[in-house]
Amino acid sequence: MLDPYLIKGMDVYGYLMAREGHLEDVEVLGGRLFNISDQHAEPWVISGCHSFYSKRYSRALYLGAKAIQLNSNSVQALLLKGAALRNMGRVQEAIIHFREAMRLAPCRLDCYEDSGANAQTLTILATVCLEDPVTQEKAKTLLDKALAQRPDYTKAVVKKAELLSREQKYEEGIALLRNALANQSDCVLHRMLGDFLVAVNDYQEAMDQYSIALSLDPNDQKSLEGMQKMEKEESPQTPRLASLLHDNELRVH
Repeated sequence: MLDPYLIKGMDVYGYLMAREGHLEDVEVLGGRLFNISDQHAEPWVISGCHSFYSKRYSRALYLGAKAIQLNSNSVQALLLKGAALRNMGRVQEAIIHFREAMRLAPCRLDCYEDSGANAQTLTILATVCLEDPVTQEKAKTLLDKALAQRPDYTKAVVKKAELLSREQKYEEGIALLRNALANQSDCVLHRMLGDFLVAVNDYQEAMDQYSIALSLDPNDQKSLEGMQKMEKEESPQTPRLASLLHDNELRVH
């Protein structure tokens, strides 16, 4: 280690070692940091991780709480205390700590993993999986679970529709979006439905969907681009389409 007095960030390092089962190393690290200072959250978190992965949850809870007293913005301390509470059966208290960790570090995936398998968490995990071609099926499974919990969760619907579009499963995508729009009206969902309808050559209804999307958000460039793309299709342009395109050009200018 280049700086033997470095404390900042060592709580994450200790957590990763504990998760991998290197508990002796974690114990040594915690002791070394306590010798430097016991007024930082990090050594308390590291010792708490050692206790947690040794299945001493009450002690992990105490150490996590002590770390939070020293630094209420310590994400790792919040996750430690939340995990200890969860494993002790105090789920509602645990959720409060996980949500606070999510608020402080919205880009940290482990905050969402610990918060439980709710629709938001599942959708975020699916979004990560969608970035890798190898994990597309896992993404689909996660999105299906999210939509089973909350069929109206727009972010999950959008990601599932993107996946179906990639797979060229247009009819399935149309059914998904129609179902989502049955109880809500959303610009993005209407526009995506328009895109799917264009893919199956249903230009008339696609035009209707783009029109609804633009009525909800006149500045939605993608809906306008969708209508303009229809203009270039081989299908004859209807007078209504020309009129809508003209009206929206006037709005933009």
